[in-house]
Amino acid sequence: MFRLMRKPKSSAPCKHDARRGAFVVLAFFCLIGTIAFVSFSIDTGHIALSKTIQQNAVDAAALAAAMEITNAVENAPPDEEDPTAYAREQAKVMAVNVADLNGVFIDPEVDVTFGLRSYNPATEKFEIQWGVTPANSVKVRARRSNPDTSQPDGQLPLMFARIFGDDSVRMESEAIAYIESRDISVVLDFSGSMAYDSLFRSESVNRFGVDAIRDNLRSMYTQMAFTDGQLGTLDHVDPDDSASDRDAETKWLVVHSPETGDPSDPDVDVTFMYDEIAVESSKTYHQIKLVFSNGTSQTFDDNDSSGTYAGTGSHSGKEIDTVWVMFAGGDVTVSGDDANRCKPHIDVTFHGGGTSVYVESTKDLSNVVLEFEDGTHYKFGNLNQGKTGTFEGIGANTGKVIAGVWVKSGCNSSGDGRGYGERFDSPESGQTSVAIRFDDSDENVKAYFGLDDVDYPFPSGSWNDYINYVRNDSEVNRGNHRETYGGITFVHYLLERRPKHSQTPAISKASHFPFHAVREGNDLFVDFLANLGFGDHVGLVSYDQERRIESVLNEDGQSIDISADPLDANYDAIKTIMSYKQANNYYPYTNIGGGIRQAIDMIDDFSRDGSRPTILLMTDGNANTYDNEDGDNSRDYGFDEDDYWDVPDDFDWGVFNNLDTTSTVPFYVSSSGSDNKARRYALSQAFKAAKEGYTLHTLAVGAGADTDLMKAIAFLGGGEYIEVQGTLTVEDLLEQVEAGFYRIAALVPPAKLADPDEAE
Repeated sequence: MFRLMRKPKSSAPCKHDARRGAFVVLAFFCLIGTIAFVSFSIDTGHIALSKTIQQNAVDAAALAAAMEITNAVENAPPDEEDPTAYAREQAKVMAVNVADLNGVFIDPEVDVTFGLRSYNPATEKFEIQWGVTPANSVKVRARRSNPDTSQPDGQLPLMFARIFGDDSVRMESEAIAYIESRDISVVLDFSGSMAYDSLFRSESVNRFGVDAIRDNLRSMYTQMAFTDGQLGTLDHVDPDDSASDRDAETKWLVVHSPETGDPSDPDVDVTFMYDEIAVESSKTYHQIKLVFSNGTSQTFDDNDSSGTYAGTGSHSGKEIDTVWVMFAGGDVTVSGDDANRCKPHIDVTFHGGGTSVYVESTKDLSNVVLEFEDGTHYKFGNLNQGKTGTFEGIGANTGKVIAGVWVKSGCNSSGDGRGYGERFDSPESGQTSVAIRFDDSDENVKAYFGLDDVDYPFPSGSWNDYINYVRNDSEVNRGNHRETYGGITFVHYLLERRPKHSQTPAISKASHFPFHAVREGNDLFVDFLANLGFGDHVGLVSYDQERRIESVLNEDGQSIDISADPLDANYDAIKTIMSYKQANNYYPYTNIGGGIRQAIDMIDDFSRDGSRPTILLMTDGNANTYDNEDGDNSRDYGFDEDDYWDVPDDFDWGVFNNLDTTSTVPFYVSSSGSDNKARRYALSQAFKAAKEGYTLHTLAVGAGADTDLMKAIAFLGGGEYIEVQGTLTVEDLLEQVEAGFYRIAALVPPAKLADPDEAE
């Protein structure tokens, strides 16, 4: 049998108990590490989350502040003297509000900083300079640095780390937002229609009225600063007196009778008023003969020294080219038959002018009958007044020319069976011995207005051309100025017939519309950009039939050449160049697509990396010419009409379904017809610019502009469309065009956050 034997207890210490004590110590230290790790993890997460919240808050605050700058710039009160300072204050308020909504405190006077982001040509990068104005950049900083954690900027309290003596942690975040600088191509319509509002065209008269257009032509005459004598006496109140006052008013042609040196000859002035003439004479005339432009004539018998005459009946309204004024040559005596026992000798003297006669007989007068040129008669009967007498028409016959006289005296025969007596006929030579001719001729116009020895003042045109223009132009007639000569019609002639700068450079100094409104709007635009100071660059493109960058000027001592970099901050140069331009400066037609194409080329060649490419397109008319892909124009080169730069085959017209147009159907441009091809060409260039990231703004001026096309271009380019209404006064037109340019200048791009690596 076996027995269980117990092992004797050892007197040595138990190793198991020893290990148990070591574990407790180890566990204690492990617990401390675990607590530290957990507290570190929790606090680190808390810090990271708080940091993220803080960073998000300053990002949002910086963006909101920068966007508020753009908003304040656009909407500053009219009486705000410093809109950029106003914008900064508004931006501070916005930054504080947005940060607060995100639970983050910022001090606007310490934590919001403004700066100017501008392009450094040396580094070819945009850089920000802080603490300067104007400002297009905002830095927003959020600080939790105050040891007093109860304060809004107090350090972030920690949860577990305080076990180790760390109650809080300092935390700071910042963000920078900026407004992109723009590279802006201002694309302006220089076509002939840009002067239409200053002409007596039917649509302009309907819109503004004759008086407003006439007033503007007066202003243009003054602005063109003609020197005394440069226009002869055309601009003198009295063209016969070169010392008389000067003005722009028009006058009729006055033709003076020739100087004969004989004081007995009449002095006569005939004023030609197209279909009417006025006669002023120092002596009585007895007949006026009008010769009309078609060769027919009409005669008026009238014993007077002044009068106004015009064609009547079938001659009514006819233009009068020549006037004859007839004068009697003096008294002419006609003697009767020889006397006999009972028949007297009679003399009848027809007085000059032919309206009275003197009768003298050797026997007493019985009766005298007058026969007038119109065939009527008047009898002076039962005279018994002696042997002499003077007789003339009375009552309805007053002033009539006497064609013949019957005198009964003694036993002279009645002759004609009426008992009138002996007849005496008026000698024709006695009535028409003096006839003076007056012509409405170019030579007489030049003589009366002192233009005979005065050179025509401009490179193209002539006095004869101006005179014939005033005689025949329908627009001058619409303005009630046909055949009137003076500053108003001369300026009208220059605008319509000699409008190019090479023909009449002085037009550039005059306020012709709508071009002048656009020029003033352009000046306001670049002045706004200069004052804004956001580093926007501007270039000027003009278009008509052709297209070009406006970068060179050599005129009147002005010498400008910015062709090396036409897209820059050359604000004053742009204004000066524009001041020497005018409507129809080069060509009359309208190539809208060419203008956009030139703008794209300029921006592609001269824009800065990191800027916002922008096009401002303006027109007052309709596209009526286009280019092919080589840049040849349809009016110059006669290429196949299908060989032009059209919209892509897959162009989606459906994008315009919601475009508000004048048509009841979705916007679409047919491919047929020259003008439609010109419109499609413009759309093709707008589509190309939009695909390359350009923003396109459009400004349509006046009732004649293609508003649907301009809306579509702005829609494609994600820009603003502004329309200046057609029915306005000239003053309203100027104001609204300027407001349109101002609006687009203030449409700065949306704010962007700066890359932290590139922020400083």
